[in-house]
Amino acid sequence: MPNTFLERLPFVFLFGVAFAVMLAGMGAGAWLLGKLVKALRRLALSPEERQKQAAAARHPFAGVSLRGKEAWLVCCLEEALVACGLDAEQGEPGSWYPLLALLWKFPELPEEFIEDWLDETADILPSSVLSCDPGGPRELSQGEKERSAAACALYATARARMALLGPLVEFPVRLVRENQEDPAARPELALTLLDEVGELLESYGVPLPAPWVRDLLLAQRSPGLGDRFVGRQCSGFVGW
Repeated sequence: MPNTFLERLPFVFLFGVAFAVMLAGMGAGAWLLGKLVKALRRLALSPEERQKQAAAARHPFAGVSLRGKEAWLVCCLEEALVACGLDAEQGEPGSWYPLLALLWKFPELPEEFIEDWLDETADILPSSVLSCDPGGPRELSQGEKERSAAACALYATARARMALLGPLVEFPVRLVRENQEDPAARPELALTLLDEVGELLESYGVPLPAPWVRDLLLAQRSPGLGDRFVGRQCSGFVGW
């Protein structure tokens, strides 16, 4: 009897080894299955779609989180505001500060509040408010009416400069709205949006955000929506 455990020890050891090998095999099998599924999906794509995906994989922002991409677009909007000579200082009448502060919420926002953020930003989008009819086709709350009216007045003051600024306000919200459910599903679409913004700035002679800003946001490489971070540290107007 005293030797029973010792006699069984080799069998326990062998069982442990076999179990570890089985788990490793299951892990390897799952990894191979994942690779196979990806390969089959890739084969199902047209040559043009495969080419787009390959180009997207080489994009500098390819591995950057959705939060990081949105922050880059807000930085681009700030560059355009500076180029247009528009004020974004806090507390100044007619300032773009409240709009920027709302857009800068996203990188820090818990996931469960993203829908609320999208509802708020819907009230300040040029496509929604340039008619200067804050009431619109539906009944709005007092807060919604105030946001829409303030945005409408802001855009009216900007006048012809809205040809540049209008799309730049829309892009960060559009990026989140179109990609929040599954940011990894069609990464090339989000990256195309970033390229459009770059081309728009170039066409108006507006510089891209500073290299240190770009480097900071390129470091936000968590997958999908990504980890929360203080995007405002990249802002020239919204303090943190």
